[in-house]
Amino acid sequence: MTLSIHLTTDWPYERVSRYGREITAAIKKLVERYPNDLSVQSIADDIFSGKNQLWLILDEEERFKAFVTSEVKISENGHKTVMLGELAGEGGAELAEMIHPIEEWARSIGAHEMTPLARDGWRKPLAKAGYRPKFVLFSKDLTNG
Repeated sequence: MTLSIHLTTDWPYERVSRYGREITAAIKKLVERYPNDLSVQSIADDIFSGKNQLWLILDEEERFKAFVTSEVKISENGHKTVMLGELAGEGGAELAEMIHPIEEWARSIGAHEMTPLARDGWRKPLAKAGYRPKFVLFSKDLTNG
């Protein structure tokens, strides 16, 4: 199966809305997995406000497979980072190859680095694409004693 990735920023509403049901279903699955961290509303607000960019991963017949969001952050000293956030849909580790077109886009906007926020299962696929851990986020549930 051949996959392609598309930045939807300049797409007309009608083109994006074609995938509305699939995007919403993927977001809901992501929210079910991380209910304390995400909501459908917060993800939608970040995309519609322009804070985050929406990328669609489609198969060769332009059927929805997955989506990923990106956010451009600029530090006080001007260091520009493209952060990859939410990723949901179908495809698993094979989706890691879709990072290369996002890297090209990031370079085209003058970004200095790209930092995917991912669970540990993405460590090997991201390492194959040249990524290494920069920070590790630890968590402990304090509600159960």
